[in-house]
Amino acid sequence: MLHPVYGRRDQGITTEYSADWAALGVNEFLEHYTDGPEVYDDGIRAFARTIYNNAMQKAGGVYFLDKTPRYVLIVDDLIRLFPAARFVFLMRNPLSVLSSVVNSQVSHDLWTLERFSDELLKGPAAITNGIKQLGAAAVVVRYEDFVAAPEKTLKHICDALDVSYAEGMLEYDNSANMQGFMQDRTGIHQHSRPDKSRTESWRDLLNEPQQIHFAQSYLQALGRETVEAFGYSFDELTAAVAEAASAKGSGGSIFPWRVAIKHPDQLRGRDQLSISRYRNLRDYGPVRGRIKTFSDFFAGLWRSLKFVLSGG
Repeated sequence: MLHPVYGRRDQGITTEYSADWAALGVNEFLEHYTDGPEVYDDGIRAFARTIYNNAMQKAGGVYFLDKTPRYVLIVDDLIRLFPAARFVFLMRNPLSVLSSVVNSQVSHDLWTLERFSDELLKGPAAITNGIKQLGAAAVVVRYEDFVAAPEKTLKHICDALDVSYAEGMLEYDNSANMQGFMQDRTGIHQHSRPDKSRTESWRDLLNEPQQIHFAQSYLQALGRETVEAFGYSFDELTAAVAEAASAKGSGGSIFPWRVAIKHPDQLRGRDQLSISRYRNLRDYGPVRGRIKTFSDFFAGLWRSLKFVLSGG
């Protein structure tokens, strides 16, 4: 549903056909030649019925579960578009989410963290706002509760959704293999049913200075209200990270959170220098990496100077 919803937005989407102009055209068309934006919403609903019904017919299913993490960016739209839909909100320790992103998605290319910036920074607040909108109709599940008592928690979810519980729901081996790239390519293949060994995965961030810096910065960015709305103690998480920072020290070169989380179009010269320095230190070591960083900097400065002197 991301593409259809973003079809009327002039921000947050980059395309070769200039999405802002396309959105202007769509919105003006709806305003002047149709009964209004509700017609577009009806079109999204028709699209969803066509796509999801076809998928259910092909699989021989009755219900379709759409699990897309970045729906956090359009929660308000989904609630408006599908008022009869059931929404399940899976809450998890924000530091565990950060750990998963950093260690399984970003790895050593820390400047690519920006690909997840909206998910990390806007997502938690969007989830809590969605829960407030839906009130008692929202099905809220904490990850830690689910893996600690999967049968009890899944029965609660089924009751809330008016779906019959079946024992095989918790057995991954009984499910058909997912097709395509967009799936869990690690955890689900390591276990045959929900496993609680990763409930403390956020502590993986506390093993070295770089990730400790990210953890401290992320907690500060989210703030107490958001963290505690998720059901976690802001003070306890902050204290644990601070203790690790004290024990591990500042370490070597730290890639700044403020640069890692920025969208590319927001980066400035100083930010680009931070990225270059980090990559050079990583690829060439502390001595050669610093030499290359200085070399790259002055080479870029010389190119800029020649451009100015030549009259542009």
